[in-house]
Amino acid sequence: MSEERYDLLVVGGGPAGLAATAEASALGLAVALVDERPSLGGQIFKQPGLRITNPAALGRDHARGRRLIDAAERAAARLMLRTSCLELRGTEAVVAEEGGHARTVSAGHVLVAAGAADRPVVFPGWTLPGVLTAGAAQTIVKAHRVTLGERVLFAGSGPLALAFPAQLHHYGVNVVAALEAGPPPRLADVARMLVAARGNAALVRDAVLYRAELLRGRVPLRYRRIVVRAEGGERVEAVVHAAVDRDWRVIPGTEERVAVDALCVGYGFVPSVELLRVAGCALRYDEDLGGPVPVVDEWQRTTVPGVLAAGDGAGIGGSYVAEDEGRLAALGAAGEDGRAAVVRAALARRRAFARALRRMHRIGPGVYELATPETIVCRCEEVTLEALDRAIDATDDVNVVKAFTRATMGLCQGRNCQRQIAATIARRHGRSLPDVPLATPRSPARPVPLAAVADAAVEDLGLFVAE
Repeated sequence: MSEERYDLLVVGGGPAGLAATAEASALGLAVALVDERPSLGGQIFKQPGLRITNPAALGRDHARGRRLIDAAERAAARLMLRTSCLELRGTEAVVAEEGGHARTVSAGHVLVAAGAADRPVVFPGWTLPGVLTAGAAQTIVKAHRVTLGERVLFAGSGPLALAFPAQLHHYGVNVVAALEAGPPPRLADVARMLVAARGNAALVRDAVLYRAELLRGRVPLRYRRIVVRAEGGERVEAVVHAAVDRDWRVIPGTEERVAVDALCVGYGFVPSVELLRVAGCALRYDEDLGGPVPVVDEWQRTTVPGVLAAGDGAGIGGSYVAEDEGRLAALGAAGEDGRAAVVRAALARRRAFARALRRMHRIGPGVYELATPETIVCRCEEVTLEALDRAIDATDDVNVVKAFTRATMGLCQGRNCQRQIAATIARRHGRSLPDVPLATPRSPARPVPLAAVADAAVEDLGLFVAE
């Protein structure tokens, strides 16, 4: 492998990575940014694959994302797109460009700003065509300008449950209803939000505009409702939803069925911590932040020297928090503490606003109890809950369940099913979910062709000739 070195290597081209790249470059650091996508922006600021003649028509989020991208592109930084980070050994990273061979990149500091993935929720029918996560739906609608269907139901929780159906409706999608698993806001919640509104005016304004969009479109927003199952043959044709209690457990007798041809599911996000786990960074569990998150200090430094973490990959906080964390990490890497107090003050205000919303957006344990024995939990290996239950009867170790059933061994490497398996183990063996360790982390952290990491010294001997 060839080797190259930088002062700061940024992994991830979302808001945290973009802000860190621009900030660190302005401070004179030699910076490289790695992102597996073909364009910058991450999931939240994903750019349409079209020529934009009227950027204003795409809204404030697009404009804000474009400003971050432009700042990173103007910076004296090397931008390596279509490039995945496969392994992290301290401040030495193994990266592979699409179609190329893996190489080593060394840095004084490595910032992991890998973002987050949609929280997978397993229920009967979740694998049917037409059932999409919010991230997939966002790509289809915002990036490709294609509608999801004729009758679309949104089900989820958190800020996304208000924002995304409003955005879908704004783009012309027929949203028949939006279901929020959490409770409706109380006067005390509104009061807490108003107290925490300083420095968060844009978030408050957006929430008001989203609610107004749903009201104008006569899109019902129903609280304390969760998807029980999706029905259909070759694709989803109907969704059954039901009322839930404060723990998100279904209340019998409250089921309702609605005909749809698309279901968008958005129950929040889980941090992408695969690289941090491979690197040996200490994690803690905080369900309000998405689950396992890295332990970081006031400079976003992890427990591994030289490795930093910022953005939703360090705990779900939203794009504004991600920006500030990225800047703070860059300041720390540059040894520049002059502006740190200003950034930390902004971060404190953002986090105070998130705490004001916490009662309404807390994830209930019932979200892990929707599957039936026939439900496929590991969709890569097509492992059902019934098969998992047989293995879990004999063990409380995710690694052993993996060996027995092949669950988590598919292309997604457990990103879709591992949390569900851990929750099933916890429930069956009387443990709490944070106390169930995830499967042993292994590299490569991202799917990669074998040719990208193969040792060129190994001779084929004709054993791997395609027929």
